Amino acid sequence: MKSTAKTIAMILIWLVFAVACSQASPLSTGTPTPTDESITLQYIGHSCFKLSISGGPTIIMDPYQSMNAPREIAQFPAGLSADFVTISHFHPDHSNILGIEGDPKAFIESGVYQAGSVNLTGYQGDHGLIDGEPSGENTVFVFEIGDIKIVHMGAAGLVTQEDILASIKGAEVITFDADASDRHPVAEMLDQLKQSHVRTVILTHYSFSEDARYYGAPTIDSFLDMLPADQLVIMEDRSEIKVTEDMPEQILVLTPLALSMQE
Repeated sequence: MKSTAKTIAMILIWLVFAVACSQASPLSTGTPTPTDESITLQYIGHSCFKLSISGGPTIIMDPYQSMNAPREIAQFPAGLSADFVTISHFHPDHSNILGIEGDPKAFIESGVYQAGSVNLTGYQGDHGLIDGEPSGENTVFVFEIGDIKIVHMGAAGLVTQEDILASIKGAEVITFDADASDRHPVAEMLDQLKQSHVRTVILTHYSFSEDARYYGAPTIDSFLDMLPADQLVIMEDRSEIKVTEDMPEQILVLTPLALSMQE
């Protein structure tokens, strides 16, 4: 009986994804439309971000399920709404579309789409590599608003796909999975971003204490210990930043909104 109930629940979840995806608007071609709109990016927690554009859409990336997130982070915030949601892969700590209000349209596959005033492209990649082999699938999403490019890497490790490497070049902001395991070789990954002339790198997917490692992921302190001494690291006591064309070259650690809600 429990097995049957679980199967029915999974079918219902997939139906929700299917309906949401059927509402998404694909584009076959297109270039970013110049805009003077204000662009803000808020770190909700884990790998989840909220992209807000004044006069434009709100997009939430990789919402997590409360039971599948680092122990010290708060439950997924209630009342978050969005026009669109992107899901990099179907692990429960990245795919809580049911936790988002506002009947958002979902993007879960590679392709070129229009999300309001945002040109959105999904690239099929890998969920980190083990001994050179993919450990699963992961979609990298590139958001273009005018001349500004924001990249959500999901749980990607070292990138081997040429189309993804080309797409992230010159990004103003990119998220970085700080897992630091065999799947995510930190030194090689950061060198890859440096060669791609990425500017601001925001850390995600880390543990909050040594006593409660999230699937072995390091804490911020232990992650930063792996970096070169001359690496610029900025620690911010806030969850939100304004994204501009002149973002500095830095590794940025934001305070998750869900962490401040826990305190």
